Amino acid sequence: MDLDKCIKERRSVRSYLDKNVEFEKLAKILDSARYAPSSGNIQNVMLIAVRDKKKRADIATASLKQYWMMDAPVHIAVCNKIENIKRFYGSKGELVYSSQNCAAAIENMLLTAYSLGLGTCWVGAFDEDAIKRILRIPENIKVEAVITLGYVKEKEELPSKYALENITYFEEWGNTKK
Repeated sequence: MDLDKCIKERRSVRSYLDKNVEFEKLAKILDSARYAPSSGNIQNVMLIAVRDKKKRADIATASLKQYWMMDAPVHIAVCNKIENIKRFYGSKGELVYSSQNCAAAIENMLLTAYSLGLGTCWVGAFDEDAIKRILRIPENIKVEAVITLGYVKEKEELPSKYALENITYFEEWGNTKK
């Protein structure tokens, strides 16, 4: 599928069919995360793919009771192994770069999923300690997001977006002249 089409048509999906995601597609989506840029090529992103129904229900509950998540046949916990990036970049690496690396990996997965005919939603509202308990994640690892993944049940509306000229300046803040 055309990249421009993926970028413009991908939506956050909250309604999934009761249909399993083929392992080959899941593997391709997970693998796309590896190709995202990372600060100093430190590659701090770690992934946990969750198919178990009970664990997905627990994750939905830990995600501030967003029970629509239970319908997605796969959840992907995106984790941040901070220690190496902190060693190279200090507090800026810990507080900024490590999360940016995870966000880049997430976007790769969202676009790859869409290109394979699947829907996703990037969930950032959750009780991190609960997610860590459910997935047995070590204390020194940060949970950045949970991605829901599956076949789309209901196509989401295209949300309106600001026009490019409303979000872009040239050379300095406020300058709209090219």
